[in-house]
Formats: sequence, structure tokens, C-alpha cells
Amino acid sequence: MKKSVLAFAVLGMCAATAWAQSSVTVYGKIDVGGVLDSGVPGGAHRVAVSSGISGGSRLGFRGTEDLGGGLRAGFVAETGFCSDSNAGAPNFCTGGNNFMGRQAHVDLAGSFGSVALGRQYTPAFVVISTVDPFGTGLAGQVSNLFELAAGGPGNPRVNNAVIYTTPRVGGFEASLLGAAGETVGNWKAGRAVGGSASYAGGPLWVGLAYHKLNTATGASGKRNWVLGGIYDFGPLKAHAMVQSVKNGAAVATQSWADASEYMLGVSTTIGQHALLASYVNHNDKSSANLDASQIGVGYYYALSKRTSLYASVAHINNKNNAFYTVGNASESGTGNQAVNLGVVHNF
Repeated sequence: MKKSVLAFAVLGMCAATAWAQSSVTVYGKIDVGGVLDSGVPGGAHRVAVSSGISGGSRLGFRGTEDLGGGLRAGFVAETGFCSDSNAGAPNFCTGGNNFMGRQAHVDLAGSFGSVALGRQYTPAFVVISTVDPFGTGLAGQVSNLFELAAGGPGNPRVNNAVIYTTPRVGGFEASLLGAAGETVGNWKAGRAVGGSASYAGGPLWVGLAYHKLNTATGASGKRNWVLGGIYDFGPLKAHAMVQSVKNGAAVATQSWADASEYMLGVSTTIGQHALLASYVNHNDKSSANLDASQIGVGYYYALSKRTSLYASVAHINNKNNAFYTVGNASESGTGNQAVNLGVVHNF
């Protein structure tokens, strides 16, 4: 009897230890606000209640497991959802309205760094989103004029991706990306490759990234080089970023055209108040010369650590018949000017 009790106790202790070595976290964001678009062709205005203005509304699951010997396994499974309506239901408001269309990857990490496999953000987009004072959200986001370095125009994620990230040593870290196009008989079609290197030390953060996406036929497609940095002066942070976009074929359209782009911005946080501002310039290198520039400002008021009110306004000055629109984290926008007012809760 005593041996049986002892055996059950040992098994219970082992189970408790195994359980303690694994964890799953449920997290997410609910963002709802008002959008007023102006500068729409014909002089019309658009008034909407939208989901995911500062960042897409989402529900995610994140887990880790200690495998022993310094090795860890992990996963991320994240889906978007529309917090303003059920239009087009089922509608996940992201990733082509696919369930778990935001992120879905499994990871292995250890002293060697980490390897992640699945649908995930590109290293180049991580640099862009980190340096942008608006975090690629709200009306002032840099991505209204910057070509996103990812799986296609306007999509910051890639499918079928393998990303290796080194350990951070002396403030330095690097990532390498390879993503298969999975086209039968043409392994180069739709293939993406890229990587990034960053340094974080004291008040400075700087990142350099490259991304290349082949066309559907396997030809060399869009190539992005991006360099950006943040310097924390204490009461104020300065943000700066430049990007070069090269396309494998001459394209005289707003998407997938050769361009040079830059952004200058500032941000500050004073108590519960956060202020953001930036200037973005897009220099189109195609024969159409579709140039544009944007000025944006934003404001957050923290009601708590998880809940904030926000406001943002941005205006794009289009040239040579260009028509770039002011969007937000979940919408492309309909006019060259927009105002956002809303609330976001993170959990």
C-alpha cells in the first residue's frame, strides 16, 4: 500500500513538472473606431466604423515547451476577426479572410538561435514596422506610401516560410528567410528570400533588411532594401528610414514599380499621453512618375496598461495623376486624407 502511494506521488510530481515546463498563452486585440475619408474622386466622403485601425483585431495562441538541454519548442497561431460587423461572414479581416491567416508557425529555439516554420512576417517588414512611429497602423502609417517587403503588394506576411534568427550577441542579431512558392515544375516561381541585421544598444536601434520576391513565372521580381533607425533622446525619439524598391520588369503602375522612399518621424510619451508624427516621401522611378508625399500625426491616451483611446489624421499630396490613399492597419482607404478616432484593448 505504501509503495502504491509512493508511486502515485512520484507520478504526480513528474506530471506537475512536465506541466510546469509547458505553457500556452491566449492573447489578442480588439480595435474599433471611426474613419472619415475625404479627397475621394468626385468630391465624396466616406464615413465608417471600422475594425483594426491601429492594428488588426485578432485572437492568438502562443505556446512554449522546455525540451531539456536548453532546447525549447514553441508555436504561434493567430487569426484576425472583424470587430465592427460580420460583413461577408465568415470574415476574418485578414490574410484573404483565412482562419489563422495572420500567423501560424512552429519554432525550435536554443543556444543556436531559433528556427520558425510557417506563415509569418518577413524580417524586412519587421524593420519597417519597428521604425515607423505609427507601427504601420492608424492614418499616419508609413505603409500608405512604402512598398511592403513581403509576399505581394500590401501583404506583410509570407506563406511556406523558414526563418532562422541568430542569438543576440553584443546587441547584434540577424535573420534569414526562405519561402517556397510551391509551384509544380518551377521551384523558383513565387519564391521569396531575404534577411535582416539589427543592433540595439543604449538609446540606439538600427536595422538593415533585404527582401526579394520572384514573379509567378519564376523571374526576378520585386526587391526591397530598407535601412532604418530610432534614437531615444529621452523625452523624444527620432525615427528615420529609407527604402529602395526595384522591380524585375518595367511597370508603370503604383504597385510593383521602381521607387525610392524615405520617412522622418518623431514620437514622445508623457505620462498617459503619446504623440506621433511623420513625413513620408515616395519617389516613383517608372515612366509615369507617380510621386507622392504624406504628413501624418497621431495621439494615444492610455486609460490603462491595456486600453487606449486614439486619434490620427494624415494627408497625401499626390503628383502626376498618382492616387495613393490614406488607409490604416486593416483598410487601404478611399481618399487622400483620413481622420481616425477609436479605442483599442489588448488582452
